[in-house]
Amino acid sequence: MSSGNMNSNIERFEKMWDGITPNGVNRTKAQKFRQYILEHVRQTGRPMNKENALKYWTGQLQKEIKESEML
Repeated sequence: MSSGNMNSNIERFEKMWDGITPNGVNRTKAQKFRQYILEHVRQTGRPMNKENALKYWTGQLQKEIKESEML
């Protein structure tokens, strides 16, 4: 993934995490997004926090899991 794509993906994650929409801040959307992402993180057995959620969103967490399984 190119640096530009990675940065825009991180920006998109941050906006969704905070519930920022074109019409302002929507707390309900933020909560739904956090629950969705953190549920996926929970299934990996990793701590459920924003850092791991971002890693999941960008695909880094999946890479780490594959690499650890290969060892």
